[in-house]
Amino acid sequence: MFVARSSARIRLARIIFLAVCLAPAAGLVGWAVHLRGEFHRRTIERRWQAATGIPLTVAAVEYPRPGVIRGRRCVVPARDGGPAFELPLVEIESSADEDRIRVDGFSCDVRAAGVLIGLARAWLTDEVRFDRTCIVEVADGRWAGPPKPKNAADVKMPLRIECVARTETRALRFVRQAGEAPDEVRIIRHLSPRTAAAATPGDAMTVSADCRSPVPLAALLLAAGAAPSEAAACGAAGVRGVLEAVRDDTGWRGSARGHLADIDLAGAAAAIGGRAEGTATVDVGRLTWAGGRVTEARLECVARSGAVDGRLFDRIVLALAARPGPAARPLPAGGERRFDAAACTIDVGPHGVQVLPAARLPNGLAVLAGEVLLTAPAATVPGDRMAWMLAAPGATYAPTMGPGAWLISVLPAGPSESPPEAERRF
Repeated sequence: MFVARSSARIRLARIIFLAVCLAPAAGLVGWAVHLRGEFHRRTIERRWQAATGIPLTVAAVEYPRPGVIRGRRCVVPARDGGPAFELPLVEIESSADEDRIRVDGFSCDVRAAGVLIGLARAWLTDEVRFDRTCIVEVADGRWAGPPKPKNAADVKMPLRIECVARTETRALRFVRQAGEAPDEVRIIRHLSPRTAAAATPGDAMTVSADCRSPVPLAALLLAAGAAPSEAAACGAAGVRGVLEAVRDDTGWRGSARGHLADIDLAGAAAAIGGRAEGTATVDVGRLTWAGGRVTEARLECVARSGAVDGRLFDRIVLALAARPGPAARPLPAGGERRFDAAACTIDVGPHGVQVLPAARLPNGLAVLAGEVLLTAPAATVPGDRMAWMLAAPGATYAPTMGPGAWLISVLPAGPSESPPEAERRF
């Protein structure tokens, strides 16, 4: 038998085969090449930059699952240039009204905290650019501090950040599983009817925190508006405790209590132009404020053995109107006062500041070799004298900047005496 063949039919069969089989395969290969190409990576990079307002860079983009974008080696720059931090792996999963971001691990320092706090503040106040709910899950988030001892257990600290956008409120919720009970911080902004794209004086805000594990003091100062250089001076100091605060038309009011540990005296003294060494802790038994000023406070400060330079010791004596004890023998020029222990209880109220001996050191404010180095003042100290103690050396009039000016702005407003002319230079 002879089978008739048609060249036209053969060409048609070949064309159909190419169209049905090879063309889709070629299209898929081309699309895959496009997704892994430089142009698509830059497109995703620009999209993320527009969403966050941060000029970040992404080394590679992947699609592990439908609806999930994975970015590798994402570098976020600091405000003053240079890399703030790098995220080796970031996954973003989006739905109709929510974005979910997953990060494997993250080590935060002052530079990184400044960027993240600025981003959180922008999300809380700019409802035009950030109009979607966002959930950030960090498998292991921790503060970049000194290396752990070799025998210390490597325990992960999951961190979850919820950025919730609603019609009348915008809220941030931080949950960190650092111990048996989770630490939690909530910040809620209640939108007023006249609010447009940014926070207005009519917007009420509430802040609540319950942290049983230490939170870096540097991060809290950055959140309060301190400069990165001021926050970096905190070193390894940490804070734990509870806080409740509300902002309304009259300003901020609230209460707090807690414990500050590992305060570096060298960094604290350097901030006010002095020298010191040692570490200290502060127990905040009571702290209330209203209208942006402290109304009542009770603190207990304790320092282990250390030293302060002679000029700083004299500033403390003048500010507190205290008396040097038998251990305060004459020093050579540029000498320092060493102490074996120092402790005091500080009560703040409308009457001023009262400095008393602590229960653990009842004989004085500081001792050396069993002798009293500094006795407690006999009377209440006006708040402006405490501010002078924190003023920069050589200040002639009221402190206008630095810790002294800040202290004047937050201490209870009331009658206070100015230091005599002879005491106006520390």
